[in-house]
Amino acid sequence: TGVLVDLGLEDNGTAYQKAEKYVVRLDNEIQTKFEVFMRRVKQNPYTLFVLVHDNAHVDLTSAISSSLSHGEPSHGLADRVINCREVLEAFNLLVLQVSSFPYALQTQQSRISSGNEVHWIQFDTVDDAASEDKLYFGLNEYSKSLQWGVMSPLLRCDETFEKMVSTLLERYPRLHSMVIRCYLLIQQYSQALMALTTMASLRDHSTPETLSIMDDLITSPGKDKNGCGHMLVIRVPSVQLAMLAKERLQEVRDKLGLQYRFEILLGNPASELTVAKHFVTRLKAWRGNEQDDWIPRTYQDLEGLPCIVILTGKDPLGETFPRSLKYCDLRLIDSSYLTRTALEQEVGLACCYVSKEAIRGPIVALDLSEKEHEKANVSENDSDELLIDLDRPQSNSSAVTGTSGSLADNGVSSSSAADKSQKQAPSLNFQTVAHSSVDEGTYPNFTAGEILKQECDSLGNQMASSTTSKLSSLSSVSQTFQWPAHSAKDGKALRAALPRIVILSKAAYCLLSSQKTGNLPSSSSLLPHADVSWLSSLRPPLHKDINSEEQSLYYRQWTTARQHHADFSNQGETSGSRSFHPRRLLLTGPPQVGKTGSYLQFLRILFRMLIRLLEVDVYDEEEINASHTENSEITQSSNDHWPDIEIFSKMSFDLNVHDPKYRTISPVYTEQLSRVKQETSKETKSEEPKKRETVSMMLTKYAAYNTFHHCEQCHQYMDINPAAQISDSTLHAFTFSSSMLGEEVQLHFIIPKSKENHFVFSKQGKHLESMRLPLVSDKNLNAVKSPIFTPSSGRHEHGLLNLYHAMEGISHLHLLVVKEYEMPLYRKYWPNHIMLVLPGMFNNAGVGAARFLIKELSYHNLELERNRLEELGVKRQCVWPFIVVMDDSCVLWNMHSVHEQSSQSLEPGCSSKNVSLKSVLQHIEATPKIVHYAILGVQKWNSKLNARKAKAPFSRCHVRDFILLNIDLTQNVQYDLNRYFCEDVDFNLRTNSSGLLICRFNNFSVMKKHIQVGGQKDFVVKPKIMVSDSLAPIMPLQYVCAPDSEHTLLAAPSQFLLEKFLQHATYKLFPKAVHNFKNPVLAIDCYLNIGLEVAICYISSRPHSVNVNCEGVFFSGLLLYLCDSFVGADLLKRFRFLKGATLCVICQDRSSLRQTIVRLELEDEWQFRLRDEFQTANSSDDKPLYFLTGRHI
Repeated sequence: TGVLVDLGLEDNGTAYQKAEKYVVRLDNEIQTKFEVFMRRVKQNPYTLFVLVHDNAHVDLTSAISSSLSHGEPSHGLADRVINCREVLEAFNLLVLQVSSFPYALQTQQSRISSGNEVHWIQFDTVDDAASEDKLYFGLNEYSKSLQWGVMSPLLRCDETFEKMVSTLLERYPRLHSMVIRCYLLIQQYSQALMALTTMASLRDHSTPETLSIMDDLITSPGKDKNGCGHMLVIRVPSVQLAMLAKERLQEVRDKLGLQYRFEILLGNPASELTVAKHFVTRLKAWRGNEQDDWIPRTYQDLEGLPCIVILTGKDPLGETFPRSLKYCDLRLIDSSYLTRTALEQEVGLACCYVSKEAIRGPIVALDLSEKEHEKANVSENDSDELLIDLDRPQSNSSAVTGTSGSLADNGVSSSSAADKSQKQAPSLNFQTVAHSSVDEGTYPNFTAGEILKQECDSLGNQMASSTTSKLSSLSSVSQTFQWPAHSAKDGKALRAALPRIVILSKAAYCLLSSQKTGNLPSSSSLLPHADVSWLSSLRPPLHKDINSEEQSLYYRQWTTARQHHADFSNQGETSGSRSFHPRRLLLTGPPQVGKTGSYLQFLRILFRMLIRLLEVDVYDEEEINASHTENSEITQSSNDHWPDIEIFSKMSFDLNVHDPKYRTISPVYTEQLSRVKQETSKETKSEEPKKRETVSMMLTKYAAYNTFHHCEQCHQYMDINPAAQISDSTLHAFTFSSSMLGEEVQLHFIIPKSKENHFVFSKQGKHLESMRLPLVSDKNLNAVKSPIFTPSSGRHEHGLLNLYHAMEGISHLHLLVVKEYEMPLYRKYWPNHIMLVLPGMFNNAGVGAARFLIKELSYHNLELERNRLEELGVKRQCVWPFIVVMDDSCVLWNMHSVHEQSSQSLEPGCSSKNVSLKSVLQHIEATPKIVHYAILGVQKWNSKLNARKAKAPFSRCHVRDFILLNIDLTQNVQYDLNRYFCEDVDFNLRTNSSGLLICRFNNFSVMKKHIQVGGQKDFVVKPKIMVSDSLAPIMPLQYVCAPDSEHTLLAAPSQFLLEKFLQHATYKLFPKAVHNFKNPVLAIDCYLNIGLEVAICYISSRPHSVNVNCEGVFFSGLLLYLCDSFVGADLLKRFRFLKGATLCVICQDRSSLRQTIVRLELEDEWQFRLRDEFQTANSSDDKPLYFLTGRHI
């Protein structure tokens, strides 16, 4: 199957030769091999091992029971392996048990949880499987095929053979029925061979069924131009009897000169197939390109070879047979196969996939009236259990033979004392039969063997001659399922896959033929397995349409393991104390349905899942607006590790936004941008955002992780002590005044006990006073100075909030910033993390509010710490003023180093390596004169970083995602707390215009994981009052309306509606600015995204601010957003506007809107109309925003 190559365990060339070391037979050599395997499991605790136990139902004897009873050495081996202490305790070992007949694994003492069972899904009808080429033909289908009314059914019973057996059993009551059946079967096939070749007179000595099979086997190779033929499987459970049968039949075949016509093989699970050389040569010729040393190793390798396979062994082990298997002779499987498992696994040999035509084939109408009365006497559930007489089965069925054309009467030998039979003598117990003298390897020497052979001969003469008149001619057999000859002209016939023909003993036939309807075979009435017993005789019957999951629950309720069963020990004083093994799965499905391929595919899927756990999809997008960058002539050497404040402060700030996330936002006006002519975009605007480029990367030991990561190193970082409770975290209120909000703000800290050392509490009442801050002069290689704040929303599971590995396990202060309504979820998933809970009024706020409050809190805390430390003699300016604000999607960090030009490379280039967050932070925190920088950050990673020409080591430009923020220097620069989008671009522009330094370290980069849930996602905008569930989506242009109009009011924050509206209303609001970067829109004290086609010129109204040179620029529009008292009429009169330029003034309410128009004397130069006033489509309770548009006179 190539699975070893797919799992990376072996190379393609050697996988076939090395495959055997991955498969261990349950024999006496397993202990040594298994010990080697378990040593590997222990030595590699971070590697997942999978132990697949195929045919898990076969050996269920406990190791203790086997040793006490001195049973066969092979008994109890599975228990020694699967249930040994090492396997049960190995956390990196997954046990997958596979079985077609799992009933004995589904008892009250089962070690496998019903939730860990995987059941095969089957189509109920042919129509359900319309898309499938072949359909599974299993036990149900065989039983139901008897209702089709065909003249030569698939399930058959050799009535003549059964009468012979009955007669011999009466004559030799001390011989086991299996011995009699086997000797008689050997004699039947021997005589049939002779009758069909040299001695036609012997036809009367063989049953017509046997003659029909042998005639087909001998003649089919002659009908095919290549000599292909059919396979016959004769099931002989005893190895000794099977060897005897092979020897006798080979002897007869060879004496008749048929040794080149068909092969006779012994199918013993304990030994390899042995095929004669001339047949191997023939198989190689048919297969074409086989190696010279090729030999058939599986039954499937025998495809097309005319042969008899005498299949032996106590249990058939789910072998897969070739398509050329036509007959399964199960006449030796008699009433001693009392249990459901024993019977179904024998008939399961014939199960296979067949063509649809085989099920939808022609139906021959027959007169069923004679049989209706007899059928009516047999109900579907006569008793809870069907008991078949072990000594002598009743002959109450006129079974169909190859030529009779008659139907079985479907009679079933049942007993009304089913449960009584279990309490009687052990002779009726399966174990007695299994361990009797006919068991595998324990047959006595048959001193009466020749006498029995003579009796068989004489009996055969009598019985066969008495039926010859009834069963006339073999050549005129009418078969609905005509197996196509290989030389058939019809190509479709060549491809047809037909069901196998099964010849059963009378007892098995009577049982299986009793099924009329439903999905459950009649064998389900039997005891499920010899190693289990019914809990009570008073139990409900299995419903005929029950599925496999419900069967499992039924057996778990009503069966119990016997004392020698391997699961018997898995029981406590109460049923609740029985333990399921957490790493054990059970795959169940019908025989020959394809379970082996399924669990090999499961291994592939598991492998890919593990690889995916080691991989991460990160954004891989090149920087945008690279051509717009104004190259500064002032740069530092590429070898410098830190920026030089003297050189860096002389560099100009790059106003252009280069983050590829912002490829659709309004460009910021620069002198260079004014020279760029923008062409009309041919791409149509779509509401669906364009999918961003990602690439899969392997995680390293320095990655940040989400809740799905578990390892020994970081489990204490992730989880609280098991003995502790969540209540061990304490809730602390923290109140401070905010000048921006004009009121007091109360935040809440949730602090685990283990993290209380990071905080200062009052001596009385444990009141939270401040969060400890280090000193600028502190030097500790095992810590970082800056507290790390991570705002997170909707990502309690997927947010990368586990920084243990990224910080190399060192001490650090990490605070999750969450909204009030999400706090319980984050607290549940991250119980050992400090949480900063925002006030409830910000539950619907955007990311701007979180950043605003982080900064406000941090500055207030800085002042408190300065006051506290000042009392201890520390100067105020010595307290560390930086915090880290980091997104919850930052996953990996890289360091890029420039290698100089060498003889090998013509150009200098870059190389990169993955580094920890700790090393990045410690490096940046070591920047000389760091307190003079307002913001420090790193660039965003993309795959072209190393390939591109090396850039300057430091840039003065926009930074985001991962920043060190100087809260002291930026005291008077605030995040816009109302914002949902572009809050960082707005903040960077405010900071730069204040004359503060923003530095980006280009020798570091951060990788951002693509997380599909949570984060800054759009609201689903819906009407506030839902009239109908199926409304058309609301377009962004409908997010605003005229005041007091009958417009549909929306359930979304007003700021969100405004920002989304501005993004899509470019053509309406600023028509002269579209595709006209030479005449940008003037925005005072704000940056808002008003569409990609429009450039925004950001101007700060603050005194002594640093602004772009606007001399000679005519603006195509003016945007005033919540402007404060610094914006005055005199300021606006400095700027010039195009004729017909448009204005948009946005205010909190209608009153302030009118006051702003008057205060700024806008009516002197701008024309307003009453109908140009708008509001966001909110109700008055939701505080809509109002705006007015106008035209320049």
